[in-house]
Amino acid sequence: MTPSKKLLIIAALFLPCALAADFYPPITTGLYTVAVIFLLLMLFDAVRGGLIPNPHAERQIEANLAVQTWNPVTLTLTNETASNIKMSVFDSQDESTQSQGLPQSLMLTPNSQAIVEYQIKATQRGNIQFNDIDCLLQSPWGFWHLRRSILCESQVRVQPNYKSVFEFALLGDEQKLAKMGNRQQRRRGEGTEFHQLRAYQAGDPMRKIDWKASSRIGKLISKEFQDEQDQQLVFLLDTGRRMRHKDEDVEHMDQTLNSMLLLSHVAAKQGDSVGFMAFGNNHTWCPPRKHKAIVKHLLDHCYGLHAGLVMSDYLVAAQRLIGLQKRRALVIILTNSRDEDRNDLEKAVLILRKRHLVVVADLHESFLADTLKQDPKNFEQSLEMLTTENFMRQRQEMHSSLNNLGAMCLDCTAEELPATLVNSYQHIKNSGRL
Repeated sequence: MTPSKKLLIIAALFLPCALAADFYPPITTGLYTVAVIFLLLMLFDAVRGGLIPNPHAERQIEANLAVQTWNPVTLTLTNETASNIKMSVFDSQDESTQSQGLPQSLMLTPNSQAIVEYQIKATQRGNIQFNDIDCLLQSPWGFWHLRRSILCESQVRVQPNYKSVFEFALLGDEQKLAKMGNRQQRRRGEGTEFHQLRAYQAGDPMRKIDWKASSRIGKLISKEFQDEQDQQLVFLLDTGRRMRHKDEDVEHMDQTLNSMLLLSHVAAKQGDSVGFMAFGNNHTWCPPRKHKAIVKHLLDHCYGLHAGLVMSDYLVAAQRLIGLQKRRALVIILTNSRDEDRNDLEKAVLILRKRHLVVVADLHESFLADTLKQDPKNFEQSLEMLTTENFMRQRQEMHSSLNNLGAMCLDCTAEELPATLVNSYQHIKNSGRL
């Protein structure tokens, strides 16, 4: 219970009166009488305020929220008494959330309801627990504020912001690939898996002609192939400390998860199974599955993954994956590496390439390219540019080494990752390398 602004103002008015009593004693008795009466009124108001029952409260919020997006929350407050309740409403906030529109002041008349709407944004993925709704009730005469907690628990999941995945799903196949920067060409009849026989068409290669079928029917028949389906795609997801790096206040981990979900959607549409294994701060294994709702399936396993402060061990991760994933697959390592990781990363690629086709999607920070574009104007800027050039040269040397070992290296920013992954996946499918 805390005094209200009204009470403090009244108390402040007594001070000059008390000072005046020193100079004019006859008013002392009357002043004391007024003070005692006012004190009794204050106490009576405090007692009445303590007897005010809490309003009934309900919280409406989506069970699943997207990280770094504003989401509506609705509080419904019901006054089941015969008295007015004047109050200010707050809501319990997790450390990983931000809110807009609170606190709000309102008057609940007898047997009435009031709606409080505000916005909330979660800055981290995972589970969020909403506990009691906090409020400040005003005593009947307004001398006191009484802090109350109204029981109202809610739990929500904060998932990657995969809105782009569903926008991608609403487009036609050709539009999808064009939107992601893909430049796939039509290849009628080309692929690695037999699809059907059809009449020969001008331009069909001789090797595609089925001579036995042609002799039986009496005209040329060509074999038509399609890209092989029911192949497997496995992401090897780094959750170590370097995935905590940020571009435009968004962690590489969050941007990587969005890209992983997008490519999973594309791969599932083409009949492939998708899974992932996390290493570093988390050690999660989600075996490849063919699933129409693959994005939701993967979300259930990855929404709570966070990049930690540990150093990722590529060699241990490769050894674990080779034991878990027996069937040949396209393994995409999603990471942010440094030159000191080169030895372990090369050993990991050597282990994985014995059975799998390996792609290393290696992120770098967007400010590096911006630094190289600048015209240095002083010694510090010149030194920064030389350091950046040396860093990028070391990356190129490491990627060249990994390419020579049989991996495909993708060097891009987190923003470029979605288009880069989709294009590389389509290129691999078209080439029949998997």
